[in-house]
Amino acid sequence: MGDGMVGAIVEGVGDVVEALEGMQARVDIATQAALKKVQAQAKTSIKSRMRGQARWNHRGQSKRFPDRPAITVRSSPEHISRGGGPGKMSGELQRSIRSSRKSRQVGRGTFNAVVMSGGLGGYQNIYKKWVEGKFPYFKPGIAAATPKMPRIWNEAWAKATSTD
Repeated sequence: MGDGMVGAIVEGVGDVVEALEGMQARVDIATQAALKKVQAQAKTSIKSRMRGQARWNHRGQSKRFPDRPAITVRSSPEHISRGGGPGKMSGELQRSIRSSRKSRQVGRGTFNAVVMSGGLGGYQNIYKKWVEGKFPYFKPGIAAATPKMPRIWNEAWAKATSTD
């Protein structure tokens, strides 16, 4: 060695790299598990705002879907004032609230998953936007579930990164 240079031999670098890769794998698994719990929390919160008696009535056959049976809310009075939440008429819209089954990896340690309303070709797609506009259920459901989400993430990551 020349003047002013310091040399060192570092042992155990392979062990450190292996430990960090193992931790990254545990964090990825914990992230996916937490993502599933967060999805379930959001789905439950959204659906809970859609329960109860419907507050409107189709009063007859659907023009767009003549093959479907007419939906009539059997209530008294026949015409219900349009107030409150969306309620449940046929249950189609409530059943259409779902989440992606498997999260998608979009980068190292980054995953993507969704909670959605409706589906491909479902007739509830026609009125889900109208119902959300008049009787919001999706946005308030997410707003109610959001404060509970950090705890889910913190618990999952704490478990994954603990050295016990």
